[in-house]
Amino acid sequence: MSSLVEARGLKMYFPVGRTLTGKPRRVLKAVDDVSFSINKGETFGLVGESGCGKTTVGRSLVRLYEPTDGEILFDGQDIAHFSERQLVPCRRRMQMIFQDPYASLNPRMTVASIIAEPLRKSGLTTAEQQERVRALVDLVGLKPDHLQRYPHEFSGGQRQRVGIARALASEPDFIVCDEPISALDVSIQAQVINTLETLQEKLGLSYLFVSHDLSMVRHISHNVGVMYLGCMVERAPVDELYRRMLHPYTRALMSAVPIPDPDLAAASERIHLSGDVPTPIDPPSGCRFRARCPYATARCAQERPELREVAPNHFVACHLVQG
Repeated sequence: MSSLVEARGLKMYFPVGRTLTGKPRRVLKAVDDVSFSINKGETFGLVGESGCGKTTVGRSLVRLYEPTDGEILFDGQDIAHFSERQLVPCRRRMQMIFQDPYASLNPRMTVASIIAEPLRKSGLTTAEQQERVRALVDLVGLKPDHLQRYPHEFSGGQRQRVGIARALASEPDFIVCDEPISALDVSIQAQVINTLETLQEKLGLSYLFVSHDLSMVRHISHNVGVMYLGCMVERAPVDELYRRMLHPYTRALMSAVPIPDPDLAAASERIHLSGDVPTPIDPPSGCRFRARCPYATARCAQERPELREVAPNHFVACHLVQG
């Protein structure tokens, strides 16, 4: 299966403070040499703690940020350093669903206006735009009488459906889902995930699904990447990763997932990581996870581990994992 989106050596650095001459005092390495690909019609789940760079990766892929270095291949074309004019044909094919449905919708616009906004310069007539909006509302599970309402009149799940409809308006091929369920009640989360899966099946969409919820990522993803402090530490097909987690950080993350069965929960071993997450402004030398890893050796402090293929399509960045 051919890939639609591919990141190669993606880096995103931000200056922190400036000298009198305008040079940055320090650099925050939000994303540091990350690579992966997303096949057409599939979902790539990106997981990790808050601040690990997941959202920055997603925003870079749709070129809300211009990467510091690396390549972003979209349908075989490197768009990493395209100008805004060059990006115009790609913009319609790439969209984003934001984390907070409360903040991502204009409170002064009706649902009809919000969904129609991406269609303003599409060349469609007003009647065609209205027909498209009605079809999108039906597609995401909302009702026709919702069109003239305002965002504050809806629940969180309904607002996120409005956001999904807006993302679908330009008929994209690729959508970045930036923690689209984290601000919703648990009872609503499954409904939104089921909607995304149904839309993917009907429209052949490709998703980057950014989340810290490993159980939900397992449900929706075909492939999964685990990030820590701006770096990819493990990447594999979803079944392979959850069957055989090799990186110590991945195992620690999974051990923190709540288990509904009390007996199984009592028998499971919770891995507690020592210390706090280091700052990406001044990350540890060598392996960035070494300061919290119970298995770290002297080599981990001296040499940064490469993301190596240790099993078919299973990549791990750890000196202690043998391929």
